[in-house]
Amino acid sequence: MASEGERLKEEALDLLEEKRHAWISDARKYVIQLIKIRRSYGDKPPIVTSDDVWNGCPPPDDINPKVMGAVFRVKYGFRPLGYVQSKRKKAHHRPIREWTFE
Repeated sequence: MASEGERLKEEALDLLEEKRHAWISDARKYVIQLIKIRRSYGDKPPIVTSDDVWNGCPPPDDINPKVMGAVFRVKYGFRPLGYVQSKRKKAHHRPIREWTFE
């Protein structure tokens, strides 16, 4: 059973996905395709991060960058792995989650 915090987070992500569905859907398709490519190169497990989204399918200027959380969701088949430091200058080398897709 999910905690109250987890439930609230999922509700917020559902609302965000409802409002920004077009871009989130495009970004999700992009990273799934990238995972398939990396899997074909033998990466086990194939890993993606929000840096990959920023590089290949960045959010439009009118969307808050926090929308990345709605792209990588367990309920859509993404699985969190670990953390790496972002390579984006604007992210100031902060830790970001690594994801794979099942």
